[in-house]
Amino acid sequence: MDDDACSVTITERETDTRHLFEDCAWLYAFCRERLFRDHTEEISQALFPDGNPSEDTSVLEVGCGPGFYARRLAQRYPALRVLGIDRSSRLLAWAQSRAASDGLTKCRFQHGDVECISACIEPVDAVISSRLLLVVGNRSAVMAEIFQVLKPGGCLFLVEPTANLKTQLPLAAMRLVTRFIHSAHRETFPQNAKILSSLEFEDLVRSQPWSKVSIQMYGDYQCAVCHKSGGAVTDSKALEMDADGIAVTGPRSVA
Repeated sequence: MDDDACSVTITERETDTRHLFEDCAWLYAFCRERLFRDHTEEISQALFPDGNPSEDTSVLEVGCGPGFYARRLAQRYPALRVLGIDRSSRLLAWAQSRAASDGLTKCRFQHGDVECISACIEPVDAVISSRLLLVVGNRSAVMAEIFQVLKPGGCLFLVEPTANLKTQLPLAAMRLVTRFIHSAHRETFPQNAKILSSLEFEDLVRSQPWSKVSIQMYGDYQCAVCHKSGGAVTDSKALEMDADGIAVTGPRSVA
């Protein structure tokens, strides 16, 4: 993992480091750990259906925030090499502190931009993404980077909320708090996080040439488990093309 490459990328791309998740890191960490749904069981079953992973297995949590899933998996599977990447320095400090206090020596965190992770992160066996697509500027670029950073045969667990009011309330509370702290700075992500419809979610997921895709609903969340081909990165003979020229790998339905 090349930390310097990520640091240089962030310096060039991010012109305002004071953003909502910096100002309200403590509030977001509280919401993530106390209020939002925990998908650790679903993640474990999807990524490691045969039981404990080997010591060589690497997992990346993109947009990790306080490192909720990175730390959960590191606790459950001590042999894992786990990395969390995020743009918020304060959330990363929170995550690293919690990991250290729990003795998670193979769980670490790194400052970086999810829109260019393949330039500074070595390929990994699995990627976890939770609630990230709500706040990124270029969702398609993020999906392409996730696909790129996965090793052949790798797996992605992607989960996004579907309940608009429940999703907007924590962000509204965070914005309110910032107005009492220092309200004038420019934020670096959309004021109103946009919930993805089921069709938008599926189209975004299937924008990459996965060898297998499974999409399910868990309460107020839509989840996708995506597998990358174990051979060449793109096997055009194995893919079908839809009317818009997008590679698809199976039935376009949501369970």
